[in-house]
Amino acid sequence: MNASTHNHPVLHITVVSDVVCPWCFIGKRHLEKALVMFAEQYPDHQAPVVEWSAFQLNPDMPLEGMDRDTYVRNKFGDQADDTMQRMADAGRNAGIDFAFDKVTRQPNTLGLHALIHAATNPGQQNAVKQALLDAYFLNGQDLTDDAVVANVVQPTGLSPELVAQCLVKGAAPQLAAQATDQRWRNMQVQGVPLFVFQHKWAVSGAQPPEALLKAMVQSALQTRE
Repeated sequence: MNASTHNHPVLHITVVSDVVCPWCFIGKRHLEKALVMFAEQYPDHQAPVVEWSAFQLNPDMPLEGMDRDTYVRNKFGDQADDTMQRMADAGRNAGIDFAFDKVTRQPNTLGLHALIHAATNPGQQNAVKQALLDAYFLNGQDLTDDAVVANVVQPTGLSPELVAQCLVKGAAPQLAAQATDQRWRNMQVQGVPLFVFQHKWAVSGAQPPEALLKAMVQSALQTRE
């Protein structure tokens, strides 16, 4: 690290999202591209710190989840096929090959957020988030099944004891994730992904990498002033 790095405060990015939200997966991919662009353009800056924050698309989802097809039809009605196709196309543009046909269950995501919340550092948190997104959207794994979830996050280094605790309804990790979710709702957040820079400036939706880069640069400049 060179000395000039210390002149720049580290840019903090909070991403409010859910693991069963296709646009959140696309937004994550766009953010990763924007981070690469930021590193290329500002080599003397430290890499921004990314924090994944909990928001449930379906806070009232039964704990056992529900049939995915029923969920999609209930949510999108006559537009279901068109909507899924649009998301599949957007995914492909971002380099994600959504396997919607493999997804059979729509899970309650509070326990999954507890796992992301429980990670000990940003790198591990990112790994847990990515493992769950891949399991759900690329491999169609049943995230209503605790044994499946434990298996999915095992490579990230979360201890089996902690994983088990996170999946217990009403246990401390779920309550912490629920409090975070509620905090965003209290701020009138209704849709995700939402990108918050330096805890101050927000950009909503699966914005293209260029838009996220612009927000990063503006936030970094304003923080220095």
